[in-house]
Amino acid sequence: MTPSRPEAGLCDRCLHQRLVPNTRGSVFSLCERSRTEPAYPRYPRLPVLSCPGFEPAPVPPAPERRR
Repeated sequence: MTPSRPEAGLCDRCLHQRLVPNTRGSVFSLCERSRTEPAYPRYPRLPVLSCPGFEPAPVPPAPERRR
């Protein structure tokens, strides 16, 4: 069974997000920025609609299509 999780807002597109699953099947959104900057909560309330520390995560390139 794949764990489901609520939308995390900006965190879903942020470089500093790490998804942390637990043994009961829940998945939590951890803000890695909280490790070095105490102003950021470790597990922010979701959905995050604005965040001064937001940095877009790199978008993986789309796979090439064969003709």
